[in-house]
Amino acid sequence: MSIGLLLKTFHSYGLGSGLLPAPLRLDLDLDRIHFSKRSHQRRFYLAYTACLHVLLIVLLPCTFPVFMYDESYMRDRLVLQWAFNLTNVTRIMAMIACGYLTWTKRKPLLQLGEGLARHCHRCRLLENGALHPSGYRELQKRIRGLLRQQVFVLNLSIVSGTLLLMRIDTDVRRSNIIMVVVHMLQFIYVSIMMSGLYVICLLLYWQMERVNLALKDLCSRLHHKERNALLLSASLARQTLHSLGHLLQLHCEGQRLMRSLFGIFDVTIAFLLLKMFVTNVNLLYHAVQFGNDSIDTTSVTKLWGESLIVTHYWTAVLLMNLVDDLTHQNGLETGEILRQFSDLELVKREFQLELERFSDHLRCHSTAYKCCGLFVFNKQTSLIYFFSALVNVLVLYQFDLKNSVLEIP
Repeated sequence: MSIGLLLKTFHSYGLGSGLLPAPLRLDLDLDRIHFSKRSHQRRFYLAYTACLHVLLIVLLPCTFPVFMYDESYMRDRLVLQWAFNLTNVTRIMAMIACGYLTWTKRKPLLQLGEGLARHCHRCRLLENGALHPSGYRELQKRIRGLLRQQVFVLNLSIVSGTLLLMRIDTDVRRSNIIMVVVHMLQFIYVSIMMSGLYVICLLLYWQMERVNLALKDLCSRLHHKERNALLLSASLARQTLHSLGHLLQLHCEGQRLMRSLFGIFDVTIAFLLLKMFVTNVNLLYHAVQFGNDSIDTTSVTKLWGESLIVTHYWTAVLLMNLVDDLTHQNGLETGEILRQFSDLELVKREFQLELERFSDHLRCHSTAYKCCGLFVFNKQTSLIYFFSALVNVLVLYQFDLKNSVLEIP
């Protein structure tokens, strides 16, 4: 699948979940990405989004069915019931945060989308006449691979979660079916929101990598000219100065869009991370229970449970790596490329001043993302989060063992 088709797939998911501020119009070759200007389409989509969110709110009481406490494998297991309730609460909080974002930040989301579309178009023009076009092709291949992974993981997690929930209780009753449907609606809604956030970050990362490749091309051109000329011509000096200024402008625009993105999604990201943390603890604890046969299960249930755990960690690792690359690694790569200009001797004083301006901007404008002003979200923080989840599972398991010993007559 091409990048255009993959983006259309994510667009259809977001459209069906009511998470877009308006319907998008995008071509397969990505020459045009913009929101629909037709008023009747926007009104119809707003009405559909409102009905969907009202339905999700009306079905909230069905998230906590009585039979899960009295007749399922969780009966007489306090820790499992606590984990089940906490997972449901954090998922509902994340769902409400996503809906709140969609309705209260509709105009900023539209502005962000239009700004990102213009930025994508301007950065794509950098590929015209590139000295090393293979670098852009490799980058495009990498972006396509990441989008494919995200599509696969999203669909597999939805299928695994649905089939696992359907096997919680074999007695088909009305309350059971409603619980499965409600849980899956909430799970799909939150999962698509996380995938949408991932896709936006990936598009922005793609453009920033394009700027870095254009900087490498400019550096290679100048080094080539210096090896083959005693001095740079006036026209070439003006052209290189204009190119560096243009790349600085694109870099600043990308940073501005990134700050706008994290500013708009800040609270939503916090609730999504909280939901991921609680789900992580719940999945690990269930894995321990299934592994030591504390819960009666079948090979089919274990298979879907293992698939759900794999997709959960796969999604978390993809998001963790992307945010770290976007906020940390990309800036380091840009700084390393700028240092390669330092040995040039024939460039004009104006070019050196523009280069210093680029370096000062990179040094003074940190791109680190601090979630709700509480902690920096990067790879190191994510690894600490995974370690703390393991510690929590060990504590819960010890607590469960003590309760089991106390119940022995």
